[in-house]
Amino acid sequence: MNYADDPAIAESLSFNLISKSLRKDSRSIHNRLCSISNDSEFVLAVASAYQLPLIANERCGRWYIPSNQIYDSVYFKSTDGHTDNWEFNLRRLNLHILDSVISKKGIIIVDSTRRGKRMPDSLSKTIPIWCAVLNRAIFTYSDRKVGTKIVHLPPLSVSASERDQIATRIDGWTQDFINCGIDIEKLRNQVDKPLRPIWVYPDDSLLLPPHKPEYTDIYPIILCTASRMVLDGAERQGYTYVQGAADDHEGWASSITPEVFWRNREVLLNSTDAEIEHLIEQDLLSTLPSTAASPEIAAIADTGIYIGRKISEYDYDDLDVKFQYIVDLSTTASKPSPRRHVFYKPLPDGKKGSKIFRTILPRLLDFITTSDNHLVFDKSNLLILCDTGQDFCVGLALAILSLFFDEDGKPYAERTETRIDKDVVRKRLTFLLLQKRVNPSRATLVSVNSVLMGWT
Repeated sequence: MNYADDPAIAESLSFNLISKSLRKDSRSIHNRLCSISNDSEFVLAVASAYQLPLIANERCGRWYIPSNQIYDSVYFKSTDGHTDNWEFNLRRLNLHILDSVISKKGIIIVDSTRRGKRMPDSLSKTIPIWCAVLNRAIFTYSDRKVGTKIVHLPPLSVSASERDQIATRIDGWTQDFINCGIDIEKLRNQVDKPLRPIWVYPDDSLLLPPHKPEYTDIYPIILCTASRMVLDGAERQGYTYVQGAADDHEGWASSITPEVFWRNREVLLNSTDAEIEHLIEQDLLSTLPSTAASPEIAAIADTGIYIGRKISEYDYDDLDVKFQYIVDLSTTASKPSPRRHVFYKPLPDGKKGSKIFRTILPRLLDFITTSDNHLVFDKSNLLILCDTGQDFCVGLALAILSLFFDEDGKPYAERTETRIDKDVVRKRLTFLLLQKRVNPSRATLVSVNSVLMGWT
């Protein structure tokens, strides 16, 4: 039998071939980088129209902004805005961005999403929920500045039913926010106008303001979706356009990072997939500048605790002499130092690393604790490193803060004998988040809670 003679079978075969071709196109690094470059033109047009700083929503948003034009970054997860899973996440408060909102009179947050949606849930729901909760906490119900709407959501992306369900949860999230240890009075003195989300996306680009708009009663939070909403494979301009091309970059980008892309943009856009693979295999693309080889280190207020990202191997003795105690949880070894007390234990990413972290956390706490329950280090004396500077080092710092410091970062005379509970850990995490923009994994936080609950 000739299957091509059967219309149904022929149509099915044709559909499968098209689907296979589209999947291949979407996996193409060249197609993705060309799509990202194209989308970045809209992002820059938005920045020009509103004349506000560009803020990347990690991790996807960073690809769409030239590296030298990223003013700051935030981390709002789309999963916190998924239908029936809405959440105001106390682990991702992003309060550091308020200084920029006020000093610049607004910001533009950039993100994108894959096919089938006009905008990512991070922009359509997660950030609007964040704005609504902060407004509710800072302004009273009777305050006319807030207006009559509890939460502003884009009507084309969020149904009336979903909006009503989210609105009923705002007060509960607000109370959780107030109870987490934030200085609300300080926020009230800082933020004098409500935060208002405003959405822009390529399909609506003709509505970009011809002149910089002035907002007198609100701080505009411009939520910019970088990618056009198109059918797969529908646009070919010498390449196949991929909507939300930067999403899930771990699966396609190999060693190319946003910084590497923007530094080598012209070479990459004018190379075939095979040529790009050759550049990657031969390590011919420039990496991060050599000046970034030393750890990216940040202080946790004046607690004497520093956390950082270890980018490559280096000599511990090249560090500032103040770090007499070092906990290195990165997977990149360094030369031992006779001048320093170093606890080195490489922790891989993912579940395996989290399991090891939970196991060794008591030993890590012993390393920084004297026999009479005091810290072994004094001011500016403990450095904690991991591969990302966002996870395991944060977990250890959080455990130390919970045992030896109050919720304002003031040290106890000795390790607290008070029973540690989740509320104590949560308030120390809030304090830490106010010092540095970090995003520890849930597994790491569960490990800290588990160990500390049985520590005292």
